Amino acid sequence: MFVSHYWDSETAKAQAYVLNRLETRFGKEAFKSLRVRLGFDKHHLTTGQTENTQRGRSFLFYSLATLAASAIDGRITVDIPENGLIALNVPLDPLRFGALSTRTAHPHFIASMQRLIEALALDVELNNPYRHMTKGEMVANCADKAFLEKIVANSMSCSSPAKARYKKLSPRHCGYCVPCLIRRASLEVGLDGDDETLYMVEHLKGQVLASDQPEGEHIRSFQLMAKRINAKPGLAKILVHKPGPLHDEPDAIQDYADVFRRGVLEVAELLRGVRARPGG
Repeated sequence: MFVSHYWDSETAKAQAYVLNRLETRFGKEAFKSLRVRLGFDKHHLTTGQTENTQRGRSFLFYSLATLAASAIDGRITVDIPENGLIALNVPLDPLRFGALSTRTAHPHFIASMQRLIEALALDVELNNPYRHMTKGEMVANCADKAFLEKIVANSMSCSSPAKARYKKLSPRHCGYCVPCLIRRASLEVGLDGDDETLYMVEHLKGQVLASDQPEGEHIRSFQLMAKRINAKPGLAKILVHKPGPLHDEPDAIQDYADVFRRGVLEVAELLRGVRARPGG
């Protein structure tokens, strides 16, 4: 069973497309899906106030999945298919601390949610099977890569695909936010063919990107982090503690440090030759 929620239309379309392709490929009886449209707009309160921070999104992910799993007899495992780099979400620079970065699949958050589930006496286990893999490694090891290559361009990774309308473009991946950069790097290293995804900034090497603007901010951050990691590989084992504690899996700390290092260098390979500096 696939469990998901959405609010904006672009996420909804991407989810519907992928589910439709999966059904076509594997048959209607191969899986079930639970999709929930859930948001908080001006009509929910008499004051007209809205909630647009999505701070409750991480809790919502697990709550919906646990709700679905608890309706099935026996102990059920909920798999969170997130790569290790994003799961840790180590801040690349001081601007990425606090509420500006989610920790949805961070090991400590998953362990904390697991304790809550157990306190509620629910027979559900949370598991991220890809916590020690980069996204590129996930793509490269896909069991049906030919199928992945056919559908991946219409999947959604971007944090805000609707911003393309400000450029008078149809909704698409921006190509420069953190999820987009990790996506581009993973598809470049993992696919056998080309990445056919539409990006707002299609060619990262076609211009000098302003590092003090959204188009170049995260590119420069990844480049600087890669430089630090290359100069001092052991630094990764220190930095992985910044987003949150890892004492729930003390024996796995080196594995988390390794996947963080590999993930950063995977993106750095994508950014080889890309220029970003203040003012562009």
